[in-house]
Amino acid sequence: MEYKIVEKAAFTVVGVGKRFNGETSYVEIPKFWDEYYESDRCKGMNGMFGACVDCDGGNFDYYIADLYQPWQEIPEGCKTVSFDSGEWAVFPWHGKCPEALQTLNTKIWSEWLPASKDYELAANYNLEFYISETNGEIWIPVKRK
Repeated sequence: MEYKIVEKAAFTVVGVGKRFNGETSYVEIPKFWDEYYESDRCKGMNGMFGACVDCDGGNFDYYIADLYQPWQEIPEGCKTVSFDSGEWAVFPWHGKCPEALQTLNTKIWSEWLPASKDYELAANYNLEFYISETNGEIWIPVKRK
């Protein structure tokens, strides 16, 4: 599985969020994106990130988000979410979304992370970074074992 470890400074995203259950998220999150693009919410926001923030292990908050710029007004109905500086495992994906992204995501959590001898999860969140409709990355915060 292709990946690289990168150091990232702390950053904040701003976006619209919704709570999801891990069991149904692969079906429900694409619907959330469709609703987002059909609504007024996306005016001025590109949706460059999908940010998963773990709440209780089974449910998590998912934000369709952009980088937060402190000089810009936070759109109504949106929230900021901050991420600490540190190391991230960055996994590129290519292909039709959401299938390619979801396939890679499943492999990261079920194969790569459990088998990694060097890294473990550093925090209960991860990000999807969208480069284009058919290319992106999944970012997982990691720390050395």
